[in-house]
Amino acid sequence: MEPTEFFMPFDSAGLNPAEIEAEAAMWAWLETFELVPSELTRRRMERTRPARMYALWCPRVGVDDLALLSQYTAWAFIVDDQFDIEIPDPRRCLDTITALSAVFDGAGQTSGVLGIAFTDLWRRLSEGRSAQWRVSVEAEIRAWLWTYYTEAVGRLSGSLPDLQTYRAHRRDGVALFVFLDISEIAEGVDLSAGARHLPSMRGLREAAVEHMGLFNDVLSVASDEASGYLYNSVLLAEYHYGYDRAQAYDLVNGMLTECIQRMTDALERLPAELDDAGITGRDKDDTLATASNYTVYVRANLDYHYQAARYTSAPIEALEHGLPLT
Repeated sequence: MEPTEFFMPFDSAGLNPAEIEAEAAMWAWLETFELVPSELTRRRMERTRPARMYALWCPRVGVDDLALLSQYTAWAFIVDDQFDIEIPDPRRCLDTITALSAVFDGAGQTSGVLGIAFTDLWRRLSEGRSAQWRVSVEAEIRAWLWTYYTEAVGRLSGSLPDLQTYRAHRRDGVALFVFLDISEIAEGVDLSAGARHLPSMRGLREAAVEHMGLFNDVLSVASDEASGYLYNSVLLAEYHYGYDRAQAYDLVNGMLTECIQRMTDALERLPAELDDAGITGRDKDDTLATASNYTVYVRANLDYHYQAARYTSAPIEALEHGLPLT
């Protein structure tokens, strides 16, 4: 049993009333791009509830943007499912990374259902966005994809990272830097490079993403353990320190509280850093609003995990999935 209490000072912003309409558009898109080809893959997506995740993240966005963000979320979960619950296969990881990177590289005709679907997503996500936004998100997606290769090799070799190394790895592996940035579409902002690279914003983003990744670990322990997937902070605490389950949960719960404190500290530093950097006007307002939104996303991530059967079901059901996609 995971800890019954988590330190969470951030309030929920509610649920987007456009969720049902956006979810219908998400399912239509998944079927068009052949991403749910079997009853097993469809049931896994039903348990994942991507539209619910974004309805909690962005409760005021219109249905079109909510549908697009839900479609990307569904695709990202499908990519994740190709590796975490399958036998580790570095070659398959490389093939997938190559196919998806071709979307950025313009290396010719994209092949495979994952790559074809991502081509459509990237075109729509990046439309009208600044060049620096596209560069940042591309780098974040590439970093996320390479974590699957790292994990495949680590799982085969038995060389598992210590917890400090894992925490840095998890920030990329949870893929949520991307979600922070694509959420700017919903919020109607496109942060400048200067604002995005303020020390407090960088620290805030890292702490927010780390909290969301570690919390995911806590809610995924049973299914990760059942599938032999040890890239989980709770399981690594047991592996490296010999902790029992309760001790491991307590350790990770302490990390979660530390992440919240880092977020709070960064939010307090941000106004002074904006002034010191000479960032004013709309850019300043957008940065402050985006920083505040990060607290909404962290709270939404906590709530979402308790509302998706992907995390609340017994492993035999939670791990049910179809064959890997190409």
